[in-house]
Amino acid sequence: MRGGIPEEAQITALDVAAWVVVGIATVATAGNALMAISTVAPSELPLTAASAVVLVTAAGFAGVRHLRAVRRTNEARQALAMALGDEASARDRLSFARHAAALMSSLPQREGESAVLKESLKRFAAQAAAIVGNDPALAIVEGVDETEAREAVSRLATQTVKSGRSVTVADKDGGIAALTAPLRSGDQIRNVMVLWRRGHAFRSDDLDGLSIVARIIELSSENTALVKGVRGQLDGTLRILIELVEQRLPNYGAYSERVARYAVAVGRLMGMDEDEVEDLRITALLHDIGMLSVPEAILTTPRRLTDEELSELRGHPVYGADLTKDANFPARVQAAVRSHHERIDGMGYPDGLSGEEIPAASRILTVCDAFVALISDRPHRPAVSVVEALQTLRASAGTHYDSGVVEMFVEAQGEVAAQDG
Repeated sequence: MRGGIPEEAQITALDVAAWVVVGIATVATAGNALMAISTVAPSELPLTAASAVVLVTAAGFAGVRHLRAVRRTNEARQALAMALGDEASARDRLSFARHAAALMSSLPQREGESAVLKESLKRFAAQAAAIVGNDPALAIVEGVDETEAREAVSRLATQTVKSGRSVTVADKDGGIAALTAPLRSGDQIRNVMVLWRRGHAFRSDDLDGLSIVARIIELSSENTALVKGVRGQLDGTLRILIELVEQRLPNYGAYSERVARYAVAVGRLMGMDEDEVEDLRITALLHDIGMLSVPEAILTTPRRLTDEELSELRGHPVYGADLTKDANFPARVQAAVRSHHERIDGMGYPDGLSGEEIPAASRILTVCDAFVALISDRPHRPAVSVVEALQTLRASAGTHYDSGVVEMFVEAQGEVAAQDG
């Protein structure tokens, strides 16, 4: 069968009736012709016989044409039904593939694979679905012997690895059916996806569906590996940059990590997506990288800075934004680094932005940076308590800081403190 439609021609009652009518008409025509021949004069016999032959031939020809038309109609009907069935099957496979892709893209790799296996049990009417490899995963329906299922999928995965291609099992005597699809990394089979059940065989197009899902899992694994590689390179770059800043500002690494923890907590409370939160974390780690442009004497002096020194210090956000641009950090990071000393009332620097003109990441970072600075010892003053720091932030909400961010920070600070125990 293809698309659930039998391949044999469909003969209807209407077709049978048509053939009977044609047969009766042919017999009647022949009978009439014979009767006519028996009653005509001998001189008219050749013409009458010729007419009878023409009538019978015409009736027979019409019957044959009708039978051919019926057959062609049936073939067309069958082809249409098969095409509709194939289309429905293709739509079903595509729909499940999109669903599998959504699961793999929205969940961590391992959770996504488990979710796809569970959905595959329903989609393919399987009793066990598994990904067999270094870190195997198995989903089974209730009532299935887990030991039997594990042994079966393991055996099938071994056959797949040995053959290097998909395996189809339809054991009518044993009542076992199975499908496999290799999951490759480059030219090597990394894992094997297996569907297994006791009962009737899987449909021929189920293998196509399984192969599509397997490819989606392959691509997801490749993307995860690429992201890990890029993130590893990024973390290495961040460590180098932080170490450079620490040469001018001792303990900057620990300080910026603390700012980053608060910023990430606030960002998540405010409903930022994970990409925005990650950019916020990077910004918090690098927010004072522009201090590399400021002379060490200005950074470490315990006295009040002169106007000239203060102007030089206030240039560090611009220099920091330039450095992040040169290092190809995301545009959001560049903008947030540049604006992390802006004030909500427009009295900040370097651009005098106000209110919503200031990037959300900068508004968050400004509050977090101020809090960590307040509770840390500085050359010109000692640290204050957490309570005093929160009071200072609230007193300056609406002028220095975004009021909504301050309240979110108070909640986030409590959560971070609870996590620190």
